[in-house]
Amino acid sequence: MSNGGIFSFIKNYQKKTAIAALAAVGLILLVVGALSGQKKTSSSKETDGSDAADYARSLEERISELCEEVEGVSDVSVLLTLDGGTEHVYAENTSGGGDSYVIISVGGEEKTVLVRDIYSSVRGIAVVCRGGDDIAVRRKLSELLSCALGVPLSKISVAGAGK
Repeated sequence: MSNGGIFSFIKNYQKKTAIAALAAVGLILLVVGALSGQKKTSSSKETDGSDAADYARSLEERISELCEEVEGVSDVSVLLTLDGGTEHVYAENTSGGGDSYVIISVGGEEKTVLVRDIYSSVRGIAVVCRGGDDIAVRRKLSELLSCALGVPLSKISVAGAGK
C-alpha cells in the first residue's frame, strides 16, 4: 500500500468513526429525552430552615479559611445572611393524566425522589478580622468575596478585630 493509500484509509476510517460516535450520541440523547418526558421536576413549597443554617455555617467556615489565606489577615470571624431556606425539588411522574411525585421503596420505606436542593443566595457578608482596619486589606477581602460569591460590594462589610 502506498503512502497515499494509507492516508486515504486513515482519513476514511476517521470519518466513519466520527459518524458512528455522533450517531451514538444522538441515540443517547433520544433515549434520555424520551425518559425525561415521563418525569418532570417540581419545587416543593416547603423550605427547610435547618438545611439553610447548615449551609450558612459551611459557607462561613469556607469564607473564613479563604480570608485567612490573604496576606495581613488573621483571626477571622464571618457572619452570613441568606435570602431564606433551602428549597427541595422532587421528581414528578406526569404519565397517567395526573401529576404525582415519583416514589421509590428504600429498605421497605417509601420515599420521594429528591432531584436537587436549591440553596438560598447570600444576602450579605460581615467579616471581622485582624488586619481588617487596613483599607487595602479591606478592599482585597471585599473584592475577593464579591467575586467568589457573586455578592455586590455594597453587601460586604469588613472590620478590624479588637485586641
